[in-house]
Amino acid sequence: MAYALGGGALAAFALLPWIRRIPLDMHRAWASEHQNYQPFLRDTSELDISKASKFAIVVGAALACVGLAFARGASLDTAMLCVLLLGWILLTAINVRHELLPDRIVLALLWLGLLYRASTGSASDNVLGAVSGYLAPWLVTVAVRSNTGRDIVGYGDLKAFAVAGAWFGWAALPTIYAAFVVASLLMAIVFALRGAHHKRSVPTGPAHMLAAVVAMLGYRLF
Repeated sequence: MAYALGGGALAAFALLPWIRRIPLDMHRAWASEHQNYQPFLRDTSELDISKASKFAIVVGAALACVGLAFARGASLDTAMLCVLLLGWILLTAINVRHELLPDRIVLALLWLGLLYRASTGSASDNVLGAVSGYLAPWLVTVAVRSNTGRDIVGYGDLKAFAVAGAWFGWAALPTIYAAFVVASLLMAIVFALRGAHHKRSVPTGPAHMLAAVVAMLGYRLF
């Protein structure tokens, strides 16, 4: 528990600068590469993080790692899942602020999951999970788009589902999809009641993180 608490807090503290740096790097790259780029930043001051938010992220990460260690016990698998959880905390912090799921983080988590599963045994279920995690919601999105002209999830969300499949295998995907949908609906209700989203879309990072936590704790629909 002490290792989980200290390690989670230190790792989260080390990740704090990246909450600012990654969106700034993306903003600069897109501005230089695309003539018709519509900036998601009006001013770099939007990247600043309050001390209260930093404190909440560090404490939340530490407690999340402790909770995972308590639920799963001390093992290499628990330590690696803490790494995944910290990655999702970083993604969620960026997603809530800027509605982005940066490839730099998502693809790193995807490959880390596949390599870890391959190093500890057969990774065939995880490779199939990564492919299915992306393909299934993509097919649903294409079907919905053909009828309504709208996308229900973005490409970042598809890659995030692939990350879940890579870590937990294809059998966990129904549970992950269900948890994601429920969490997204609850967030949409909260945003609507608070009048917080206006013209913004509801960020999906927290829903992905909740779905991953459900899978980490071993819950399955089937």
